[in-house]
Amino acid sequence: LRARVYRYHLLLKKYWWLPMMVLSASLLVQGVRYFLGEPLYVSTGRMMVAPRIMTKESAVYTEELTNYFGTQVSLMQSDEIKRRAERAIEASHPEFREIKAELSVQQEPKASIFILKVTSPDPKYSQMFADACMSEFLEFKREMRGETSQKTVDAVAKQLTELEKAIAGLDQRIFQFKQEKGSAALMEGPQSEYIQTKRQLQRAKARLEQMSKYLRPKHPKILALKDEITRYERRLEIVRQQSQESIQEKRQGIQLQISNLEKIVAESETKALEVGRKMAEFEKLKTERDRQKQLYDSLLGTVQNVSVSQDVSQFDVNILEQATPALSVKPGLIRTLLLGIGVGLVLSGGLLFLLDRFNDRVSTVVELTEHFTEPIYGQVPEEVPDAEGRLPLLHPQDTRHVYAESFRNIRSSLRFVGPDGQKKNRVVLVTSPTPGDGKSTVTANLALTLSFATTQKILLIDGDMRRGGLHRLFGLPGEPGLAEVLGGEAEWRNVVQPTRYKNLFFLSAGEPTGHPGELIFSAACEQLMEDLRKEFEVVVVDTAPVLAVDDTPSLAPKADGTLVIYRAGRTSCRLMRNSLEALYSRNAKVLGIIFNGVDPKQPEYGYYKYTEYYYSKTVSRKRTPAASPGETSPETASDTGGAGVPVVTVEPVRAGPGGPPAITVKKT
Repeated sequence: LRARVYRYHLLLKKYWWLPMMVLSASLLVQGVRYFLGEPLYVSTGRMMVAPRIMTKESAVYTEELTNYFGTQVSLMQSDEIKRRAERAIEASHPEFREIKAELSVQQEPKASIFILKVTSPDPKYSQMFADACMSEFLEFKREMRGETSQKTVDAVAKQLTELEKAIAGLDQRIFQFKQEKGSAALMEGPQSEYIQTKRQLQRAKARLEQMSKYLRPKHPKILALKDEITRYERRLEIVRQQSQESIQEKRQGIQLQISNLEKIVAESETKALEVGRKMAEFEKLKTERDRQKQLYDSLLGTVQNVSVSQDVSQFDVNILEQATPALSVKPGLIRTLLLGIGVGLVLSGGLLFLLDRFNDRVSTVVELTEHFTEPIYGQVPEEVPDAEGRLPLLHPQDTRHVYAESFRNIRSSLRFVGPDGQKKNRVVLVTSPTPGDGKSTVTANLALTLSFATTQKILLIDGDMRRGGLHRLFGLPGEPGLAEVLGGEAEWRNVVQPTRYKNLFFLSAGEPTGHPGELIFSAACEQLMEDLRKEFEVVVVDTAPVLAVDDTPSLAPKADGTLVIYRAGRTSCRLMRNSLEALYSRNAKVLGIIFNGVDPKQPEYGYYKYTEYYYSKTVSRKRTPAASPGETSPETASDTGGAGVPVVTVEPVRAGPGGPPAITVKKT
């Protein structure tokens, strides 16, 4: 987050004029609108959801309850309602034909009340338009409800007609079935004489038993009943005898009938199966007729309910307050200016955001690690050049503590000792994507920092054989140099020059040539690298920018490692990525990235506070009051002291023209 805030801080610092211009333009527009704009008038009306009577029929027409209020708001301010209101006003007041109004609808919090606001240049039109919108909304709701109910009635009536036809067809089929198949009825025969007589006898005995309870045995009624019982018993005996004779005769006849019936039964079994099937078919027709009749009755009830509920909705919206007389809503000057400031800030912020999105240059190490996976070998802070526009090289008594410490950090990474005990990165190539990234200055200071911490020889090579200028930083001649060595015109031992610093040697680029690629691919270049590895502890090569020419990608595979310079706030990440891809395509070993030109006061820069603290406490305490150039500086002593690295003292040996004295390093 701090890196992002710092990035926008730099963006605002660079484009400070953009927010000022946008803010001024916004204030100007708002001022013109305030002084020259015509006034607007607002009329307000209110509508509410009225209570309703809960009826069974009212559930026929319903609206979605969950989104009901939002739906009503959308309907009230829909284009259809506006067009209806405009047509209604134009019909009675043609003079308002050209006036346009804006309608907004809001629901009061925690209430079933809608507030309609109409804004227009004419106060009378605002009030009329608000009333027209409310009336047209109610009419639209009634039409929609009636149309929905009518569609329902039509659909149900169509189904009723079809059901009537189906029921009539089923009744006709049942009638035809009865006529074709017929029906059987069991008829009861007359009571036989025997049964009748027996029943009369039983009734007579019952009466006798009843009368015997309160009449004497000689009572005339008792005697009459006994005579009647005797007659019935005689009749039964006669009937019994006649029945036995009749039974005998019938037995013989039955024997004949049995033989005939056995034949008939065999034939009837087949017919019984057919009758059963027909009865099942009959029951099926009857059941289907009953089901259709029930459905018909249900739909008929629905039609009646819909007819009753056409004017009963789930919620009924009514007008609570008619539109109020329109009031002027021209904003005050302060409000207008605040609006202009707000709009200007939003627009300027949006423009700065767009500029940031299109700008792929980063200024903090956090942003750099988000774009690249290569390790960050060090962060070199931005230094202000002198009055002549030159940035002096480092020297042992340099007071630019933060600047010097950053190169010591890079030196420590390069002098890492591997598991095999052998020092790696003997030949280190330094490059950058484009010119102007500070590559030559970083390379020279890195070579100087390496020479400060060793008694071995360090070689600095200017590998830009097209436009090499590294020799000017050391005040040395530029010819002969690397071009002559690779071309076979000179021996490298005769061309390598000593510098003002005893342990640092320099090989210039030589005479500019237009075809350095052929020299790089020659066998002499391979042999030169092998000889230099044997002669020098570390060889630092300053090369041309990767994207400028093809020399650097061709030379990089011959080195033990390559460092790529990225200048904060200047180098494009896209160009940096293209440079890395060009190096990887030649199988170059990219060690990492040197982050150059970093603002030491930014939140993510690590050396600033701690280095200032170290030198403000330690250096002032350890430095002698009058240290001569030949004495060991606290920086050098603290930097070189440690296991495996000799502590050195610095002594002047000779003075170069226009520069600091050269040094002699003695081991202590």
